[in-house]
Amino acid sequence: MAVLRTTRRLLRAVRSYYANRRRDALLRDCDPRMLKDVGLRWERGKLVPINPERFAPRSGAVAASSAAPGAGESPGEVCPRCGASLA
Repeated sequence: MAVLRTTRRLLRAVRSYYANRRRDALLRDCDPRMLKDVGLRWERGKLVPINPERFAPRSGAVAASSAAPGAGESPGEVCPRCGASLA
């Protein structure tokens, strides 16, 4: 059973890898303004969402909202555009 599960996961990973490559190849010719309308941008040769916090896992969002105010990072410590921590 473990071999079958591993094989399925491997095939799913290969399928998604090639689907993502195909998607990226189609979007490579798009104008940056058009990508912005869709909510994407190119960063160091990789297609990334403009608002990465929108696609964050729900478990992190629930944990952050249930924490006491001021326990996590304040909004001023995180870049609202890319989500990177500010120095």
